[in-house]
Amino acid sequence: MGKLGKYNFMKKYKMIRAFLPDTRKATLSNIRTMLRLYGSVYLKPDEGTGGHGIYKITRGKNNFILRTGSNALNFNSLNVLFASIQKILIRDKYIVQEGIVLLKHNNRPFDIRVMVQKNGEGILDVTGGIGRQAKRNKIVTNYHSGGTPLPIDTLLKSHLNDESRKQYIQIIEKLGKDASTVLGKSYRSKRAFGVDIAIDYKMNPWVLEINTQPDMSIFNTLKNKSMYKRILRYSKIKG
Repeated sequence: MGKLGKYNFMKKYKMIRAFLPDTRKATLSNIRTMLRLYGSVYLKPDEGTGGHGIYKITRGKNNFILRTGSNALNFNSLNVLFASIQKILIRDKYIVQEGIVLLKHNNRPFDIRVMVQKNGEGILDVTGGIGRQAKRNKIVTNYHSGGTPLPIDTLLKSHLNDESRKQYIQIIEKLGKDASTVLGKSYRSKRAFGVDIAIDYKMNPWVLEINTQPDMSIFNTLKNKSMYKRILRYSKIKG
């Protein structure tokens, strides 16, 4: 399944439904409706990874702003904007996702990757969590698109005190495990899930995406290697 298939499957489950941002096929009608509802949306390739080919559309007072990478273009109408990228959207089967205003640290937005893996008994364990801070003026946080990997605790210091941070990280980890448990009902042979979680300005967490072939190398960028070693150890467990 691509992003839309995963979303449609997961939203059937009450335990995770409220944490899923609205996601639809990227048609002009859907984009217009969702801009009216949310003010901004992200356009993503249905099967893309690594933050490549992502667009953000924001509705202004009398214009629409299209951003990709660190570039921004202004359009007087959504029709003209859509026409400028329509071929790409059709070719790569894009989805449109509700725009979540990401929490920021040092004026740069970030999200979180939670690693969930099966242990020797086939039970899902949270084996790691890392923050990804967007490069200045970029709309994506992905490590391979210039994002900076940082400990989650560091990124949350701007917003929560010590005890609150510990509790909130536990909430994030549980959400990552719950999301993996739900998607794992469809991906029974998968032993690892990389859950991308956004936090909005009200401190609400959102499951943006779940990668069923998560890149583990990002965890090796942290000074403390214990998390990376645990992830590697789990990756060698045979199903």
